[in-house]
Amino acid sequence: MTKKDQFYHNLLRIQRSLSDDNIKDCMESLLYFAQEYLESTYSVLCKVGAYGDVYHCVSRYDKGKKVTLPSLEKTITKVLNDKEIVVDQIESHDVICLPIKNFNKNKVLGVLSFVQPRDSEYDYFAMEQVALVGEGLLDALTKRSSTKVEVPVNNSFNLSFKPFFTDSYNLCCITDSDTGNYLFMNQSWERTLGYSIEELKAYNFSNWVHPDDIDETIKVFQDVCDGKVIRSFINRYRTKWGDYKYLEWDATLDEDRRVIYALARDITSQHENHEKLFFQSTILKAVQDSVLVIDLSGKISYINDAVISLTGYPKNYLLGRPLDVILKGVDKSKSISVDVNDFLKDQNNIEFQIERRDGEYIWIEVRTSILEDVYGDPIGFLGIIKDITHRKEYEETLMKRNEELSKANKELDNFVYRVSHDLRAPITSALGLIELSMEATLEEVYEYLKLQQRSLMKLDDFIRDILNYSRNNRMELKPTRVDIQDLIEVTLEQYKFISNYKLVKITKEINVENHLYCDESRLAVILNNLISNAYKFTTLVPNPEIKVEVNVTPNDLILVIEDNGIGIKNDHITKIFDMFYRATDVNNGSGLGLYIVKEAVKRLGGEIAVESILNEGTKFKITIPNLWSIFPKEIREKATN
Repeated sequence: MTKKDQFYHNLLRIQRSLSDDNIKDCMESLLYFAQEYLESTYSVLCKVGAYGDVYHCVSRYDKGKKVTLPSLEKTITKVLNDKEIVVDQIESHDVICLPIKNFNKNKVLGVLSFVQPRDSEYDYFAMEQVALVGEGLLDALTKRSSTKVEVPVNNSFNLSFKPFFTDSYNLCCITDSDTGNYLFMNQSWERTLGYSIEELKAYNFSNWVHPDDIDETIKVFQDVCDGKVIRSFINRYRTKWGDYKYLEWDATLDEDRRVIYALARDITSQHENHEKLFFQSTILKAVQDSVLVIDLSGKISYINDAVISLTGYPKNYLLGRPLDVILKGVDKSKSISVDVNDFLKDQNNIEFQIERRDGEYIWIEVRTSILEDVYGDPIGFLGIIKDITHRKEYEETLMKRNEELSKANKELDNFVYRVSHDLRAPITSALGLIELSMEATLEEVYEYLKLQQRSLMKLDDFIRDILNYSRNNRMELKPTRVDIQDLIEVTLEQYKFISNYKLVKITKEINVENHLYCDESRLAVILNNLISNAYKFTTLVPNPEIKVEVNVTPNDLILVIEDNGIGIKNDHITKIFDMFYRATDVNNGSGLGLYIVKEAVKRLGGEIAVESILNEGTKFKITIPNLWSIFPKEIREKATN
């Protein structure tokens, strides 16, 4: 049997099986066989009431074809007016509506509608045969049904208010206040929930309400029955596709007729948007990064709690204000120049400093992007702000360490070169003198030995300087109580028996107001190097003199060593503290002495300054913190006692 033969055989079976008890089942079967044969996307059988109202009896939707159905109201209305078949092209569909007529009374009992894909082939004759079977079904339904479903209203109501209900996009209904059954429903119900009007009217309203909303809905229904007007009550109704729609209700009671007039709006989309916005807002509040939204005029329209914590400004202060309220504190000396236009860019990433409300400067990283509406038009800018102060501090520390390491490597290279050269020079000199001594007279050997002694003393001084340099870099700071007067006497004592130094006049001025706590070994290195230099360069001038001035206060040690030696040229002043630098060739030093002094003073947290005039003398002033000041008061008092 062909598909077409099977289709007509099924129509015959429906006609033969029709009875008062299975009219609805026969309607369902009719649409099932018709849709299967005609391959329709959607089909519906409607009944026309006594007042011209159209009621959806049954409908079928092919779930395998996920398309948006067009509105059939205008096409059905045209069929009722013309009483002829109407074919419309709506969007991407062909809509075929056939009138179901009672030819004896020349009356339209209903409308049979098919929604087909655009430009598809369809069998008009088969559709007309379905309409003929539908005529028998609607005729049987009319004879069996009472007029209860049609609320008795006068003609003036139909003429003036009927379009308001039937054509409304909202869900309009009239409900029996005693039973809760629907007496009238417009076509928006079928569009929204997917069920036919007859299916919806077959059950009490509570059958369609979400189980969690039934108790509240019944309570509101009872309030309406008691005469209370309801506004904006929200519940959920089940759809034919298994999900639920959020409906917002307005309802009032007609006490004379004991019916409830109600209007519902489908707010599912708004509710989903609200939930989405709430979800997004919750996320924005929870994220650790600061999030702000800037409108096209550069004003702040949204901030999360992290922005408040970051800037210290309250929410009400920031909202509606220009972005300059945050940028006004940019520290131009430490940060790049930033203005509002840097924010109003897409996919921008900038780092700069801002000033918090409490005056603290912090580093931030800002990533910006454009916000667009559903049409793709820009509506503002999104800024994600991250506090990178700790990262910047770490980077600055790392840069300083790299600079120190680079400096240390450079110094090490220079140090190795100079040390190897300065160590080999005295040794080479001594070896040469030994070789000469082997063939020399006794007097010549004596002179050679004096030269060897000088070379070895130079080597010894150089090795001592290297040891001092090593100890200064390697040893921990060990503050102890220092007798500064005794330390100066010991330092001067070691030069007392050197013949060239006996003519130097030493002047000392020592003022001790407080105990001195310092690293004695480093302080000794500083004194020894400065006093040694003073001796070396004053013995080259007449009337040599060295002045040593010491002041010990609770906070500082101030040490001044001044001589009237040969002095230093101005262009050497800034370089005398460099490693291996020699400002004069008059004395063959290692070039490490003043470098060691500077490093030792630095390790003690002090400062060194020098003043010198060529051929008049040199003055060194050293200021070193007295570590006595860091001890608690009770410890200082105990030590003093």
